[in-house]
Amino acid sequence: MALLIYEMAPALFACVAANEAEKVAPNAVINDVQMMGATGRLFISGTREDMQLARDTITAKLETIKGR
Repeated sequence: MALLIYEMAPALFACVAANEAEKVAPNAVINDVQMMGATGRLFISGTREDMQLARDTITAKLETIKGR
């Protein structure tokens, strides 16, 4: 098992990150999504391969959002 902790700003993007991670790693477990304050955090666990795929997918998705 591996734990991915992904932090992003603004905090609302934590929801976007959780949705994207769930799409590519359906067997992963979303442990917590924090959307309070300036930054959001996603805590997700699963296999190392799933966490790497989730991380790469989240990064790619957030980079496509205009205005960041």
